[in-house]
Amino acid sequence: MRLKSNWDTKRLYDVIVRIPGSEYPDEWIIRGNHHDAWVNGAADPVSGAVAEMEEMRGFSELLKQGWKPKRTLIYCFWDGEEEGLLGSTEWVETHAADLEKHAVAYINSDGNGRGFLNAQGSHTLENFMNGVMKDIQDPETKLTIWKRAQLVGISRGAADRKRELRTRPDLRIGALGSGSDYTAFIDHLGIASINVGFGGEGGGGGVYHSIYDDFYWFTHFADTDFVYGRALSQTVGTAVIRLADSGLLPFQFGDFADTVRIYLDELKKLDADQRAQIDERNREIEEGVFIAAADPRVTSIPPPKDPIPPHLNFAPLEDGIDALARSAQKYDAARTKASPSNVQAVNSKLIQSERRLTDSAGLPGRPWFRHMIYAPGFYTGYGVKTIPGVREAIEQKRWQEADAQIQRVGTILIKEADLLDEAVVALGK
Repeated sequence: MRLKSNWDTKRLYDVIVRIPGSEYPDEWIIRGNHHDAWVNGAADPVSGAVAEMEEMRGFSELLKQGWKPKRTLIYCFWDGEEEGLLGSTEWVETHAADLEKHAVAYINSDGNGRGFLNAQGSHTLENFMNGVMKDIQDPETKLTIWKRAQLVGISRGAADRKRELRTRPDLRIGALGSGSDYTAFIDHLGIASINVGFGGEGGGGGVYHSIYDDFYWFTHFADTDFVYGRALSQTVGTAVIRLADSGLLPFQFGDFADTVRIYLDELKKLDADQRAQIDERNREIEEGVFIAAADPRVTSIPPPKDPIPPHLNFAPLEDGIDALARSAQKYDAARTKASPSNVQAVNSKLIQSERRLTDSAGLPGRPWFRHMIYAPGFYTGYGVKTIPGVREAIEQKRWQEADAQIQRVGTILIKEADLLDEAVVALGK
């Protein structure tokens, strides 16, 4: 095999479109999809890019009719995504000070296909996205995309999952790791973000990032008549308009508190499993299991014994989650019946709610990643690690670091709870 690589340096081009807000111009709703591709890129990224262009065409028609968004809309086409999220990351870093002050939320798409809506992102927007999903029709089944996602989940889920899908008011959305242009927004600056796209039917067919990802393949095997491209435009366009034109920003914190408590339960199980595994292996080493099971004709050495991990003190994290849950309940109850005269004052706090989940010092060994609840794993690439500072310390058997990170995240959650308490007070004015 002869391998040739091109290491030329080329200029990247982001395309940025801004529609000024009529009432709250300093509050920004940002929407993005990349436009660069490996080879042809029909599915990745053109299928998402054309949906975004259709949203802009729709907004153009509305503007001609006299409509203006209350908040500023910023529509972005990113370059250099495939080479490492370059266009979006450079733009976010260049405008970091303004984004920290003005960005309400970022909505991302990438490739799109045929099937079910897949949504991941900030759980403060989980309730909001459920509301959007309930108002968009699946183009083939004619169910709402929410109902179809619920029923598909029931068909594939375990018993406890089926029970939750039938009783929980909101469908859960996944957490974000990395792999697309939302990364700099949520992981670096703490801007509430959502990533959406349809898929699960039509097949991947092995065309990903290949010469075969072209118009012929897409129109014969993927979203053959573009109805799911239209559905993506309807979904994201609806979300953008609702974020732009709402009075009180539609953040909700009960789902977030519920999700973080699940993450804590996962950490406790990970810690217990780690301790049990080490204890069992040490016992097998003492019993001579590895020597007895080895082939006597092959030289092998049994592993060394590991020290038994100390019991971690999860109390600071439990205290933080309890405080968050109490404050979330108070805020969510207050927002349903409030019509505050000082909407901007309340919204300014809500805009900062995702920022409160970050720490300027960043995660251990990678300070650029500042979000304490969501991050791509150090060794997993795209894959997400939730409460990553604690989780990865346990996985790497760094017990003192795990204790320190538990304290750190607990403090972050209490600060988030304090912000919600301030928002409750502001709602009453």
